[in-house]
Amino acid sequence: MRRLLVALAALAAVGCAFTAPAGEPTMLRVIMADDWASAPLVGEVIDGFERDHPGVRVQVQGSPFSQIPELVEAARELGQPYDLAHWHAFAAAAADLAEPVDELWEAEGLSSVDYLPGAVLDVTWGGRLYGVPLDVNALVLMVNRELLDAAGLSTGDLAHADDFAEHAATLAELDATDHAMAVTASSWAAYGWIVAGGGQLLETAPDGTAALDAQGLPTFTFDDPRTITAIETLVTLVEAGHAPPPLAVDLARDAVASFSDGRSALHASGSWDLPIARRQAQVEVSIEDIAVLPLPQRDPVAPRTVLGGSSLFLPRDGQQQELAFALALALTEREVGLALAEQEGRLPAHVDAYDAPLFATSPDLAAFVTQLEHAQVMPLIAFPEVATAFRDGLDKALSGRASPAEAMGQVQATAERWLAEQ
Repeated sequence: MRRLLVALAALAAVGCAFTAPAGEPTMLRVIMADDWASAPLVGEVIDGFERDHPGVRVQVQGSPFSQIPELVEAARELGQPYDLAHWHAFAAAAADLAEPVDELWEAEGLSSVDYLPGAVLDVTWGGRLYGVPLDVNALVLMVNRELLDAAGLSTGDLAHADDFAEHAATLAELDATDHAMAVTASSWAAYGWIVAGGGQLLETAPDGTAALDAQGLPTFTFDDPRTITAIETLVTLVEAGHAPPPLAVDLARDAVASFSDGRSALHASGSWDLPIARRQAQVEVSIEDIAVLPLPQRDPVAPRTVLGGSSLFLPRDGQQQELAFALALALTEREVGLALAEQEGRLPAHVDAYDAPLFATSPDLAAFVTQLEHAQVMPLIAFPEVATAFRDGLDKALSGRASPAEAMGQVQATAERWLAEQ
């Protein structure tokens, strides 16, 4: 019922004309994350697509990224499915929301080798393709070099997870800083710290995807001691006052502002924050003063982090599949990806895009690129009920309502109940 009400409200906002009368334009209905839907470059691509396809009109709805699967499912239940959607195609397939597109890939002459391996994993489920990679990213640690020097530390001191909290405390105690870094209650960011620390939330295959049993179900490992240790490190920063309390799921803008003006020495994020940092940086922090490092690792020789980015998929029962796939290809062209990298710090999924001069002349972006080969998809996204439990458990731990061990124990119990119900 909640999904239906949400979808009805959304559909009312954009109109309900899904089947055009004779002589009317063919409507291609698209749902994307708010920041993508409003991006000028996305608008330019859509304008060009409409010019190239006379009689077609693209209707784009923006939505919070996390709400897209609910809206896609509810629209289908109402008999008014979207034609193209933005999220993680592998998770959409796991939820039975996406159509397989292997034949469309073949018809267009696409190959998985054209894309970064992590981007292909984001559109693959059960050995089949369910979308087109849009962008990629990796969680890394941005460091203010001047503050690092003032604390008597080097970038190598931040390589190891075991002593990271100690060095963060040193940075937080500098007269120039308010705290070492911001800690958000983002489950995606937490996953990056967890895998960097050698932990895991479920058993995975060698490529980092979920290892499933004969019934297609995973084995959850929220109570892995290394996972608990990674969360304890974040909690320690908050409890000691070396990081501000995470009062919201996403404190990205405040965190970037704090890092840009030197009030914090560290910032863990993806490359989408680089353009913001460039715009906001004043004399105190120039972009040349920023080092981009791997997250502190349990094993720095074999670094790990979480893969960011997204993909486009065709929702089940969409009425314009070939047109929708053509639009997906237009939105993911190499040159579009390069423009998005330059303007918004979003890294392209195409392998050949990284031959462009942009990555030779932007060392900060290039440093992110080197982390992509170590980045893993977050397989928990494919199991939304359990992912919600993890997010709630993380919030409990960071807010001090439960110890990390207690919080993750509760999540493990919830996950096992969920498995028993399947």
